[in-house]
Amino acid sequence: MIRSLVFLIGMTAALQASETWEKVKVGRVEYVSLDSFAKFYGFKIAEPIENNRPFDLTSPMGSMQLTLDSREMRWKGSRYWLSHSIRQNDGKILIPKVDLVKTFDPLLRPNVEVPRRPVQGVVVDPGHGGGDEGTRAARGLSEKTANLDIAKRLVRLLDQAGIPWVLTRTKDRYVDHGDRSKLADDHPGYIFVSLHLNEDSSRSSEGWETYSLSPQFAPSTSSGGSFFGDEDEVWPGNEYDHHNFLLTQAIHRAAVLAKTNAPMDRGLKRARFKVLRLANSPSVLVEGGFLSNPGEAADLRTEAYRQQVASWVFEGIQAYKRSQESPEAVARLKLVTNSINPLASGAGQSTKRLEEVPGFRPKSTNSGVVSTPQPASAPIVKTNVEPEIRKALPVSTEKKE
Repeated sequence: MIRSLVFLIGMTAALQASETWEKVKVGRVEYVSLDSFAKFYGFKIAEPIENNRPFDLTSPMGSMQLTLDSREMRWKGSRYWLSHSIRQNDGKILIPKVDLVKTFDPLLRPNVEVPRRPVQGVVVDPGHGGGDEGTRAARGLSEKTANLDIAKRLVRLLDQAGIPWVLTRTKDRYVDHGDRSKLADDHPGYIFVSLHLNEDSSRSSEGWETYSLSPQFAPSTSSGGSFFGDEDEVWPGNEYDHHNFLLTQAIHRAAVLAKTNAPMDRGLKRARFKVLRLANSPSVLVEGGFLSNPGEAADLRTEAYRQQVASWVFEGIQAYKRSQESPEAVARLKLVTNSINPLASGAGQSTKRLEEVPGFRPKSTNSGVVSTPQPASAPIVKTNVEPEIRKALPVSTEKKE
């Protein structure tokens, strides 16, 4: 009887939900309509929607805040940065398709389309080391030293929880970024957590930001929505886009939503840093505060606050680990075939169902022929990519694409 009731509820939801994605292309960027997005995920859209003003989407799952002509999004109290701005075209509000697949769906249906990955252990990476000091506080605390101290505190917490771990360095020495990432290859089932502290030319910059690898075809957060030139490349870390995001947001939320001493929320961001590109595992890069900010630097000089940073990262790892051990979620809709929506922008423009939105793997050549994607394990030579993080990356909310 209960099973029949669940089936009927599911069928009712399926009938009420949008079966197609209304797809619109503006310049180089593909979008889906906000209406089809809201119908599929069961959101109610607050009206009216005005330029540069936040608007809310509400559902039993929670409240989401978006802003027209902005990449900033808030979900259940924490801040996220989208690949492109929410925009309006021909009277329709549009959601970037790459964010539909790589941000919204993992956020709203984390264990539906992609199998879970139980956590076997953690590769803990204290950033910098040796001759690479990273940033330095005005009164002498170096990032490399603070990172290692936080990492050692983190692995003690992992020990207490019975979670296996390995450190990329245990003392003040330089370790090549590729060697750091390779430890994930050597420990199947582990996740990769790289610990850093931030700096900026402004002493007032403060807060916590957490980085996930940029998906294929998505500009990194610091680009403002503009294309940098390496977006079509597939890196080993892109094999784990879904879980990269889940791990990153779990750690980010553990810090910025903490009940005490929560840092300012600078948002979950995307970047193609080397340790993230090359990691053959779910991975995250944490920026746990600004050594260039006198107040945060003073906090980070204390053992109590470094322990707090380690605890937030640990709590996020635990939250992600639990999410990968929970029962599989049931898909609210099963969508299978293409259809044509005559109301889509442009004559004869097709719409796509969710699982037909590309996984962003193929790469188009200049001739228009789709080439075979590189295996995730293949060596990749690329020179036009972002360097390893050194300082805060500026983020503008304005639309640039």
